[in-house]
Parts: sequence; C-alpha cells; structure tokens
Amino acid sequence: MAQNPNTSGTEKATAVVVADRAREVRKHNTEIGYRVQSGHLSLLSRKMINVLLYYAQRMRGEEDAEGKYWVEVSKIVKDAKFNSRDYELLRESLDELQSVKIIRQTENGGITSDVLIPSFTIDNMVHSTNEALSTGQKKRGGKLIVGFSLPVGVKELLLNPKSNYTVLPINYVASLRTIGGLVLYEITKRYSTNPSGVTNRETWQWWWRILTGAADGATHPEYKYFKRDVIKKAVDEINSVTDLRIELIEFKEGRWIKDLQFTVELAKQGSFDLDPPPIDNTLLSRITALGVSTSEAEKLISKHGEDELKANLEVVEERVSKPNLPQLDSPAAYLKTALKNRYGDGRKAQKEASTKQAEKVAKKVAETNAAAEEEQNLRRSLANEARDRFEALSEQEQQELLSRFIETLKGPALTSFRKSGLKTQLVSATFNGWLVEAFALSGA
Repeated sequence: MAQNPNTSGTEKATAVVVADRAREVRKHNTEIGYRVQSGHLSLLSRKMINVLLYYAQRMRGEEDAEGKYWVEVSKIVKDAKFNSRDYELLRESLDELQSVKIIRQTENGGITSDVLIPSFTIDNMVHSTNEALSTGQKKRGGKLIVGFSLPVGVKELLLNPKSNYTVLPINYVASLRTIGGLVLYEITKRYSTNPSGVTNRETWQWWWRILTGAADGATHPEYKYFKRDVIKKAVDEINSVTDLRIELIEFKEGRWIKDLQFTVELAKQGSFDLDPPPIDNTLLSRITALGVSTSEAEKLISKHGEDELKANLEVVEERVSKPNLPQLDSPAAYLKTALKNRYGDGRKAQKEASTKQAEKVAKKVAETNAAAEEEQNLRRSLANEARDRFEALSEQEQQELLSRFIETLKGPALTSFRKSGLKTQLVSATFNGWLVEAFALSGA
C-alpha cells in the first residue's frame, strides 16, 4: 500500500487550492485531443484527467515517495460534476485512465505510446501524525482519498508547461456533457487567441477519430452521420455553455466533403456564472439496470442525449413491467432497438393522437397537404407501435406472423424479401403496414 502524505503537506496543498480562484488547468498543446491507440476514454475519464492535472499542478513537490499525489475523492467528484455516493463510476474511470493507451506527440515531433496515469490507489485511511508516518501507524475513519501518479517521461511537461500550452477553466470543462463537446472545446480553446481565428484544417476522418476517441483502425461512419451525431451537438454545446463561439467550415473536393476547420472567438461577455448540473447518475442506474455496462450507458447518453434516452427508457421499462407479455430475452438489446427505431418518438405521438383526432385527419386527408402530412405521421406512429408489439413477441409468435406476411408478398417485394429479409426499406415499410392491419383485425 502506498503511503499517504503527512498532514502538514496536505494542509499546505489545500491552502494553495483554496487560494487559487482561477481554477484553471494548463495543458501542453501535445495533450490536447488525445489520439487513442487502444481502449475507450469515457466522458467522465476525460473530465477526470483534467481535474487530476489541476490538482497535481498545484501540489507540485508534494508527491509521496512513490510519486503519488493525494486528493480527497469528494473534491474530484465535485470538480468533475459527478453525482454518485458509491464512487463506482469514479473507480471505473480511474481504471480507464490507467489502461487506455494513447499516442503522445513529443516536442521534437516524434511519437510515444503511453497511459494517462500509470497507477492509482483509493484509500480510506489517513496518517494521524508525522511520527505515525515513520512508524506505519494509521488512523482509520478518515476521508476517502485517491492517490495517482503521472507518467515519468512527461511528468514535468504535465506539471509545469512553460510554453505552447492551453489554459482550460475547470468549470467549463465540467459543464460539457458530450465527449465531442469536451474534446472540441479543448482544441478550439487552444486556437482562441490565434490571430487567424481558425483551428487547424484536417480531413473529416481525422476530426472523427479525435472527437470520438476512436481507436486506431476503427471504421468511420458516413460523414453526414458524424456531422449530425457529433459535430452539431458539440458546436451547439460549446456555444451554449462555454466562453467560446465557434462555427464549422467545410471544404469540398468535387461533391464530397474532404476537410474541416472551425472558426473560434471568445464570447463577448466576460464570463459565465455557471453551476452545471452533475452527471445524471439516476439515468445511468436506470440504463445499467437493463443489463447495459456503465461505459456503454455513458456512450448511449453521449450519442442520443438524456431526453431521447429517457423517452425510450419509458417504453422499455413499461414493456418489462407487463407480466402478461412474454419476458424479454435481453432488455438491453431491446433498449438499443427502441433507440434505433425511435420508439420514444412514436409513443409520444400516439399518446397525443386520440381516436377523435385520427378520424378528423382521415376526413381531411384529401383537403389539404397539411392534413395529408398529419395522417402520414399518425400512420408512422401506428406502424412503430405495431413493430414494437412484434419485437415483444416470442420467437415462435414472430415466425408465425412472418409466415402469414410472406404469403401476401409478390413481385419485387417478394424478391427483395427472399434476398434481404426485412432489411430493405420497401419490405420493412410493407411489413409494418401489414402488422397494423393484422393487430387491428385480431383485436390486439
């Protein structure tokens, strides 16, 4: 077990922290936008490395004999804006920082493979006196503390960057709720004082890898999905809750987007009085209760947002709670299906559409284009609900319905089904419409 610092050392470090009103961490520019070689860095882990560096820089020279810096866990949790009593997510995030390999660019232009923290210790014991430190006697019942070390090769660069560094306010870092938003904030903050007012220009695949933390060799999606799911959310978030105003610039080669760049400027107002909400641990608990891992739950929140997840969670939780329906083999898989097919949207639309409204839409469908659009939305909602009911059936019941459906197919639809099953849009839409009628006739 690593030894903790003595009382006087801890008090001295605490005094420095309290006196520091700026609450900023200085990160060397080679530490901005980590390039992940293997593993995955979650949002909380990325926030935590900034918080750990913040404390290490202020406790420089106060490390113990093993090179560890000791900080109260409650301070780290508060600064990372993480709401948890059991600290399980904090431990998992520390594991990530110790296990995920990143590629660091050296000041001389070379590269090195490393981890963010080589080791850590979580302890609930404190030394009672300087004498106890030398004799090994410990006093139990103290505050929970964490000790962490920094990579030896870049330790001085991390603790005391004297040039080519970016100043990151801890409060803004804590206020960001997506991985893309946090990484893009660090990058654009680096260029916020650049006279050109723009970031580096790189291929969109480079930006995808950096903003998502994808490991080397990972397959990138289509650009339109990257822009929708990562870039737009990150830009909106940064412009809403930080001291920067940024905008995306796209460079085309022919018809296709090739490179990306961002304009960046400091917000006109001097500073924001932010008190960002903590990470919603209750939402995480609801997701993990379905059998989803903590890291996967955090990815889902980052990708879909809290509101969309809550809407689809209600669909899944209600389905799980119905004893008269077949038990789901995998609630976690059903949640992902619900998110993919946007069951939450269909559920909300169907709640709002009463039988009377549906009849009114049917009568006016030939009168105006607006009425026709309303009916189309209603049919989409009914189709989603029918598909929802189908997914909830047992495998035998699903096969029986599919057999009945196949008997109705002919021409291109039948050919497409034989080739790809329900994967094509034509067959899937036809099947959904058939399900609506089938359930209606059966009284389901």
